[in-house]
Amino acid sequence: MRFWPSHCFSLFLSFHCFFSAISQTWQALPDFPGIARDDAAVFSMGHLHFCGTGRGSDFACTKDFYCFNSLTNTWATAPALPEWQERQYATGFSYQDNGYILGGENCLGAYLKNFWRFDLQTFTWHALPDFPGTGRAGAQHFIIGTNLFWVGGRNESGILNEVWCFHFDTQQWEQLNNLPFEGIWRGIGFANNTSGFVACGRTNVQNQTGWNTETWQYNTGNDQWTAITSQLNLGTRMYVGTAQNDSLLFVFGGVNANDEVLNGLEKINLNNFQVETQMSFSASPRKGVVTFIGNDFFHLSTGISGVDRLQETWKIAFSPEANNPQILDEAWQVSCQEHQLLIELSAQYIGQKLLIKDLQGRTLKSIELTHTSQTIQLEGLDSGIYLAEINQLAKSFFH
Repeated sequence: MRFWPSHCFSLFLSFHCFFSAISQTWQALPDFPGIARDDAAVFSMGHLHFCGTGRGSDFACTKDFYCFNSLTNTWATAPALPEWQERQYATGFSYQDNGYILGGENCLGAYLKNFWRFDLQTFTWHALPDFPGTGRAGAQHFIIGTNLFWVGGRNESGILNEVWCFHFDTQQWEQLNNLPFEGIWRGIGFANNTSGFVACGRTNVQNQTGWNTETWQYNTGNDQWTAITSQLNLGTRMYVGTAQNDSLLFVFGGVNANDEVLNGLEKINLNNFQVETQMSFSASPRKGVVTFIGNDFFHLSTGISGVDRLQETWKIAFSPEANNPQILDEAWQVSCQEHQLLIELSAQYIGQKLLIKDLQGRTLKSIELTHTSQTIQLEGLDSGIYLAEINQLAKSFFH
């Protein structure tokens, strides 16, 4: 039998208790800077998470985007979609160094089929050829290898059971076999290894009020779906928030068949379908949130609670390796206007250096701070997100 020395056990116990404390605590973060909204879309690239679109508190659809930096817990303005591209229930995802927005509904009854790519290197949007089928919103998706699978959704004809594949290598769409049930809208999609999955959501039964009660697994080899609910049962609900970190799937909340808004969080190991209940969300229950993973934290933002659309952003740790960044120092602030960085700081910082860095951590400018209000010229820097750093404390800004 193997024994641990008593000091090792004490160290383990202290570490375990410390992680239990931080992992079982929801932390409020800076609010989403745009208008309060629900049903937005999100895509992530590294520690940058781009959130935008959705229905605003004025009941109109939006097209603006904002970038959350999960290293610094800060928001920055990002480029909006082009004019007349407002939408909700859009599909957002990332592939390699690009973000994508696909489909949605424009809050005026029009279902969209346009396809947009966001280039992280140039910070610009580019139009891709339209989806070849009819427009749709609230579809499910997952990515396997070099292929995007776009499943279900809803349009003027009702909730759909179509399955389409976009091949990134050829930039071509292909229609696959339909789902073996009556469609799915506002459910969830995810993938692990070579299998894709959909679950939850509404179906087209009884005038679009039916419920999908099964978890379905997609086999890419034979283009067939199989119900695996006995292995993974995600319940009867819609408006569920999900985020994935490798083989770990996080499932948040939703609205159940009794119209109750849920606030539970589950961590699911997709290798063995083991479900681990996390601490329930500590603020008011909400639906229509965006969710993402950054630095071993699960994040959620925006959404609607009752009749109130929200700007709140929250996170909770799920790993002992969770990076718990230092709380931002409010004694200095930065903003960017017309190629100029405006610095407001307390007198304690005068005489220190302000570093302007790119997202790879390379120092591009070094400026001595001489006044409590200072303007720094940014000519020569390409458009994008940069970091302003004083004493190893960084804040992001968009130029």
